[in-house]
Amino acid sequence: MPVEPIKVRRLYQEVADQLLRLIATGEFKVGERLPSERELAVSLQVSRPTIREAMIALELAAAVQIRSGAGVFVCEPPSQQSTADAGPGPFELLEARAHIEGEAAALAAQRIDEVELRALRKANETMNGLADARASTEEADREFHQIVARATRNSAMAAAVEQLWEFRARMPMWQGLHETIREIKKRRDWSDDHHAVLDHREITEALAARDAGGAREAMRAHLERVSGVLLAASELKILDLDHQFENLSQE
Repeated sequence: MPVEPIKVRRLYQEVADQLLRLIATGEFKVGERLPSERELAVSLQVSRPTIREAMIALELAAAVQIRSGAGVFVCEPPSQQSTADAGPGPFELLEARAHIEGEAAALAAQRIDEVELRALRKANETMNGLADARASTEEADREFHQIVARATRNSAMAAAVEQLWEFRARMPMWQGLHETIREIKKRRDWSDDHHAVLDHREITEALAARDAGGAREAMRAHLERVSGVLLAASELKILDLDHQFENLSQE
C-alpha cells in the first residue's frame, strides 16, 4: 500500500502554523498587531524562545512584519497554512549544543593532550585578534569548538558536534538573527566576540586542569550566554529595547 514518510514537526513550527491558521481565518486581521510574546507564551503554553522562533519563521514566510519599537503586525493572509521546514530553531539548536558540547567538554578534559591545548589557545588568540579588528570570528570560533570535540577521542561525538555547526551554517533563521546582530554592531559600535573569547579561556583552563565538571559547566555557561544574547537581539528587533540587549550581553 502507498505510504508517506512521517514528518517530525518542530515545536516552533506548530506554533507558527497555528498562528498562520488564525491569520487565514481572520482571527488576526491584516495590519493588526499580534498579542505580546508573553501573552502568546502563556496562552500556547510554550517558552518565550519558542514564540521568538515562531515569529522569525512567520517573518520568513512573509506572514508578519516586525516593526522595531512597535511589535509584530499581520501582513496579507497567507496562501498556505503551513510554514516551510527551516530546520531546527536557533534556540533549539543552542539548547542541543549546550547539552552535547557540555558533555564533550567533560570527556575531553579526561583525554585532551598538550598539542590540542596549544591548538585551542591559538584558535582563541586568532579569535581575539579578529574581534579587535572587528572582523568575522566565525571560523576561529568553530575551530575552537571542533578541537574540543575531537579531543574526546569519540568519533560519533565529534561528528555530532560537526553536524550541529552545519545546521547553524545553513539555517535561514540563524542567518536572520545574525543579520540583526550585525545591524546592532553598526548602530551601537558593539561586539560580543570578546565575551566569547573570555568564555573560551575559561573552558580551556578547565580542560588544562583536567576538570571534567568545570569544563562541562564552562561550556554550558558559554552557550547559554550566547543564547541569551541572541534572544535579546531578536527582542531588540521587535521592541527596540537597547538597554535590555546591553544588559544581557554583559552578563
